[in-house]
Amino acid sequence: MNTIVNIVNEWQIATAVNGNEINVRVIPHIRKQNSLDGYRWVEVGKKIQLQTGEEIELNQDGKSFYAGFNQLYRLNTYC
Repeated sequence: MNTIVNIVNEWQIATAVNGNEINVRVIPHIRKQNSLDGYRWVEVGKKIQLQTGEEIELNQDGKSFYAGFNQLYRLNTYC
C-alpha cells in the first residue's frame, strides 16, 4: 500500500505520441455522495494534475489522457 501512495503523490512523466514529455501528478477524483447523514465525499477514481495546476480526467484505461485537442499522453509508470 505504501508504494501506491508514493506513486500517487509524486510527479511523473507523461509521454505524447509525438514524443513530447510533460510532468504530471496523479490525484484522487472526489465526488459528493448522498448519505443518511447528509453528504460525504467519496473517491471515484483518479485525475491528472499538470504543473500549471490544471486538472484533467483520465481516459477509461486509467493510463492515458488528452491535454488538448489531439494531444494524447500516456503515463510512463502507474499501478
